Amino acid sequence: MSMTHVGRRLFLAGTAASLGVIAFGGGVPAAVRSWLESPLGDLSPSDGFHFYSVTGSIPQWEPQTWRLVVDGLVDRPLALARDELTAAGLVTITADFHCVTGWSVSSVRWAGLPVRDLLDQAGLRPRATAVRFESADGVYVDYLDLPTARAAGVIIALNMNGKPLTAERGAPGRLVVPFFYGYKGVKWLRRMTAVAEVATGYWEARGYAADARIRH
Repeated sequence: MSMTHVGRRLFLAGTAASLGVIAFGGGVPAAVRSWLESPLGDLSPSDGFHFYSVTGSIPQWEPQTWRLVVDGLVDRPLALARDELTAAGLVTITADFHCVTGWSVSSVRWAGLPVRDLLDQAGLRPRATAVRFESADGVYVDYLDLPTARAAGVIIALNMNGKPLTAERGAPGRLVVPFFYGYKGVKWLRRMTAVAEVATGYWEARGYAADARIRH
């Protein structure tokens, strides 16, 4: 997939966040957080979200050729087009979105396919205990243990607030875990791989907590 460049400042923002969690051990310092959350030109539409990319780019995709791959420790590997996913029947969840850097968006309506349905369709093998989620940016990955991946409300979202996902929000599909902070929600999802054990995700490798559960 080709990549659309989104600017030097955005790349530096991702770098600053990485350095922040490494240097300050678990959270983004207030000064860095303020800078990260400042408007990024046309990439911050008025839906309350801020836009981050760890590569400084947005993966492009072709509707005719894009497939969501489900593979690994499964009996029936899948490669599903967007139309096939929508035909399976989307579920809608409404949840507040919380970013670990301190901002939130209330009552976001996501529509997508439950992860557990995709895993059931692929047929998990007994050795599978976790799922690896891979972004089309070629860099961002994260993991969920199997009970979390199969939990109610955990979906591959295709729509947000009644419309297809935009490029900035992770089109064509993104992982949504409504009870976790947003860094677990892999955008531009291209592959789900059933694996034997949980490994370290992108931000966990840079100091974020492996347990991303939102606690009020």
